[in-house]
Amino acid sequence: MPDAQDDRVTQLIQENTAVNELLRQQAETGLTNLHRPIEQVGILLSRPTFIITSGVLFLLWIFLNLDLKFFSHHPWDEPPFFWLQGLIGALSLLVASTVLVSQARQAQLAEQRAQLQLQFIVLTEQRSAKTIQLLEELRRDLPNVIDRVDADAEVMQQPADPEAILDAMNTLADAGETALPPKDPS
Repeated sequence: MPDAQDDRVTQLIQENTAVNELLRQQAETGLTNLHRPIEQVGILLSRPTFIITSGVLFLLWIFLNLDLKFFSHHPWDEPPFFWLQGLIGALSLLVASTVLVSQARQAQLAEQRAQLQLQFIVLTEQRSAKTIQLLEELRRDLPNVIDRVDADAEVMQQPADPEAILDAMNTLADAGETALPPKDPS
């Protein structure tokens, strides 16, 4: 029996992995021809080697220009290194733009995942309410179970009202940190 359980767990993991792969493929197909190279540049810029290489190249630029100034009197970029500052500014613009485009795309994907998660949560809540309702009916119908009123079960078998939840959230938001009355000091 444990082998059957292990096989079922493995099957569930594979199914979940397949769903995640499907979501990843769907996100990939949503990439435009402009997004693909920007994503590749973003991957390149996000590596530590880029930072180290940039720093080394900037220092090399400075040292070579200072060396040329002292020995041949013809550096291509004299201090305060106007061309290096322009290069750094252009690189900063490239990095900032790449980050903004990537973040906008990631935010869009996160919003889609949040909507999907919300749908699953609502469906799960509806299933839970239906399960409680069926258990309550079963409890009432079984002759050997004492029939009693369970106020909690009565409330829990009703599906949640999204509008009431939204109103409660808005009430909390309008009142600041909490809309609850202050705690009684006694």
